[in-house]
Amino acid sequence: MFDFYALAVLFTGGVMTSLLVDAALIKSRSAPKIHYPLSLAQVTAAFPQGTWQRKAYEDYKSVLLDEELIFPCVYDTKGLKSDSQLYFGLSTYLPQARQLGPNTSLVILAKQNDNNSRTVEEYNTMFWELLNGLAKLDDKPWPSTVPRDIDTDKWCFCFGGEKIFPVLQTPAHQARRTRYAPGVTMVFQPKWTFDILFSTDTKRAGAIAKVRALLAKYDPIPISPELKPYGEEGSREYKQYFLMDENVPAPCPYNKLSDSQVIVA
Repeated sequence: MFDFYALAVLFTGGVMTSLLVDAALIKSRSAPKIHYPLSLAQVTAAFPQGTWQRKAYEDYKSVLLDEELIFPCVYDTKGLKSDSQLYFGLSTYLPQARQLGPNTSLVILAKQNDNNSRTVEEYNTMFWELLNGLAKLDDKPWPSTVPRDIDTDKWCFCFGGEKIFPVLQTPAHQARRTRYAPGVTMVFQPKWTFDILFSTDTKRAGAIAKVRALLAKYDPIPISPELKPYGEEGSREYKQYFLMDENVPAPCPYNKLSDSQVIVA
């Protein structure tokens, strides 16, 4: 369906580290034969100017480093201002993520398609099919503290035994700039990072206020009413993963994700 170039972005003490991932879960027919980990110099050599992988990365970086139109996810922006980078494979990401600092996320960049004609609604369907496909490949049990029924205030996506906040950006989004990308871009944010970054009510309130202020400037469309605290009565985290290009909730085609097909009962 897509060629993917995946990297995980993390920052420790203000130093940004990017993990170049070999799409182990989302297979690419044209993926280069590369041995991980890679240094930044090896990455630029493997993906020189003119390759779609390099273009996808440079486009992504330019959005985060724009000084005039500041991207609301200030943690990602802060990290990309550092020159220190390191790259690992996807299979090592989740087990190592907790050692990488609180500002870590996995970013998957797809090859840009000039003839793309998919609608926002079609991307939403694709997004949920992808999450359901990952659930089938998960070799770790679903966390016992998270319900399997999606339409509850305690549900969140899980993979590898970890709670994760996934987001999709698409070429079809126009009004909601924060969800636009020239090529499909998917971000997986381990949710334990929120517990560290928002360790007190004061820190949480300050961070949310700052992000909302930037959202109001960045997006021509008003802030989505679906952006509510996890677990709050009436909230549904799944509605935040994929935001439509207008303020209506995106439908979820599943009542619950599929059971793992790799765990032996």
